[in-house]
Amino acid sequence: MDTIKIYAEYVPQFNAYCVSDKKIKEIIFQEKLPEIYLKNEDFASLGGNMVNTPLVGFLMSREDEYYSIDYNYAKSIVKSGVRLRLLSYENVTEQMSDIKGLILPGGAFPSPNKFYDDDQETYVPNPRSLAYHLAISKAVGEDLPMLGICAGAQMIAGALGGKLYRNVAEYTDIMHKTKEHLAHNVIILPGNPLSRIFVKKRIVTNSRHREALNPNVPFELTLYAVAEDGIPEAWGNEKRKILCIQWHPEDFAVEGYSEMQRIYNWLAQKAAWQ
Repeated sequence: MDTIKIYAEYVPQFNAYCVSDKKIKEIIFQEKLPEIYLKNEDFASLGGNMVNTPLVGFLMSREDEYYSIDYNYAKSIVKSGVRLRLLSYENVTEQMSDIKGLILPGGAFPSPNKFYDDDQETYVPNPRSLAYHLAISKAVGEDLPMLGICAGAQMIAGALGGKLYRNVAEYTDIMHKTKEHLAHNVIILPGNPLSRIFVKKRIVTNSRHREALNPNVPFELTLYAVAEDGIPEAWGNEKRKILCIQWHPEDFAVEGYSEMQRIYNWLAQKAAWQ
């Protein structure tokens, strides 16, 4: 399919780089594929370098009638040393044709019923969760490095056999959904990639998730970190180049917290080896 290159615009009210639904629909109406990037001047202002850097895909978030990437995500990812392609939900696997790594951000959207261990029927298929599913399947099939953040981490877990709690507040007294910048402690488990990123084995993170990974159900990935209540906070598979983080490290990385920045650097390094 032929492509049309377009560029995200910074929208102050969202503090994000955005592309309107209208623009995407115009391209699809022409039976072409959007190829979305940051403008060169924005990329440079975020600290990017176009020379010998791997191309990484970022599945965009939503703000009203826009696809978006929050400033903190953009800054942390670009600073890690990659070129960034922004992915919309239509024909997402075709947009991934030559990327070397995939980043799946957080967000509030329904997940498939099979991701839960209860009998509730609340899921209505939606373009965003379908795009996550298709992108994860392609990345797994092509052995692409993947970094999942918050809901992105949960989607990867569910796709690889994990089960989720619909409401983590029913299982713990620790607040996992809060606007506090420093919400609770996280314990880094030994002998995994995250333990090599963080010097300290106990850190304080933000926490903005209503759902959470059920730690009692075995699945294809390994736990890397837990909260003090045992709720999983990070998981992955070193051999398969998968890293999943339940909190939002980009919010700390833009403040100069170098260990949080190294989470994004991990993906850049893995993508460079593809």
